[in-house]
Amino acid sequence: MSEVIRWSIFLSTILMAGFGYSDQLRLILKNKTTEGLSSAMIFLAFWAWASYALYGLVKKDYKIFWPNFIGTILIGFILLTFLIY
Repeated sequence: MSEVIRWSIFLSTILMAGFGYSDQLRLILKNKTTEGLSSAMIFLAFWAWASYALYGLVKKDYKIFWPNFIGTILIGFILLTFLIY
């Protein structure tokens, strides 16, 4: 049962990072604006994703580490767009 939950976490996290944040980043780059986004919420999301990635790394649980690492990178790019636009 535990392994099923871990795979579910892996799949849902990778889908959220892959579709959710990549689409948001695409819209920001296309429209050249971060208007409508909360910088505080993006920072908190970055912190949460990075924390889960670090947890996965420390526990050597790569089903938690990799999707959260990818999410951290994508949300990090979105965070950087606040400095650019």
